[in-house]
Amino acid sequence: MKKLLFALFSGILMVLAFSSCHKYEEAMYNKSDYRIQYIWYKSNVGDPNEVYTYSKKKMLERIEIVDTNAIGGIRTEAFEFTYNKDKTVRSITHVNDELTETVNFTYLNHYVKYMTYTMNGEIRLTSNFYRDDEKAAKITKIVEIYDRTFFEDMHLYRSAALFNKFVGDQKKVEELAAANTKALTLYCTKIITYNGDNIVQIDESYPDIHKAISTVNTYSNVQNPYYGLNYCYSNDLIGYSKNAVASKAVSIFYDGTPTDAEIIEYQYPDVNKDNYPRTYTYSSSKTPGVTFTNYITYVSEYKK
Repeated sequence: MKKLLFALFSGILMVLAFSSCHKYEEAMYNKSDYRIQYIWYKSNVGDPNEVYTYSKKKMLERIEIVDTNAIGGIRTEAFEFTYNKDKTVRSITHVNDELTETVNFTYLNHYVKYMTYTMNGEIRLTSNFYRDDEKAAKITKIVEIYDRTFFEDMHLYRSAALFNKFVGDQKKVEELAAANTKALTLYCTKIITYNGDNIVQIDESYPDIHKAISTVNTYSNVQNPYYGLNYCYSNDLIGYSKNAVASKAVSIFYDGTPTDAEIIEYQYPDVNKDNYPRTYTYSSSKTPGVTFTNYITYVSEYKK
């Protein structure tokens, strides 16, 4: 009898261990030693285009982005991070001469439940995150609710650096602004599909403008350096997948009819000993023959 109980108990432990190994675990911040330090967009000679600053506790405090294409000369945008006691991000803030932008996060069981975007103190966008169970496993759906007044002053959101970099897409917002509707709120629903620990498909629906967007991703075996930075780059959820993207196919539909498509392919010619990319290239089917290169330096590898 004792042997039977021991065997049964051992079997239960093995099942639990096996299940835990395959449970999706969403990193709430980048715990790796390969935290991004600098990013160069074209050449790693000269000053970087993105600078990441961390606290002594390895928490991301600030990102500075240099816009060399800004009208009137080079412009630097700064994004400031604050944290809750459990190391989840409370807010990200950007301030310039015209506006103050803030993204605030609300959590359930340490996972993002709501994200709100405010412009000059007014809530303009709320994102509701739905997951496949209450214990906050994988995201299944995101519902974005836009305040109609967000679109009343067009030049403001064109200069909204925080929104355009980390939250939304200027082109989509312009289309929503032109929507022929008297509704006070406009909606977008995103359906999220995973394969293992990577997001393989995002299906977006914008009923007010009869538009749908489908994004299908494939992945390399390279580690994703943005994994755990899921509170930023949230527009395409780049921080929610463990591996680096190999290809991205984007299809656009109006009233169910395909109207546009693009395929973006990524290569990782230089990775470090733990398979994190130091260099990656990408090319688009819309600009055949043109390849863009980005360079990444990590905190643990950077030497002054």
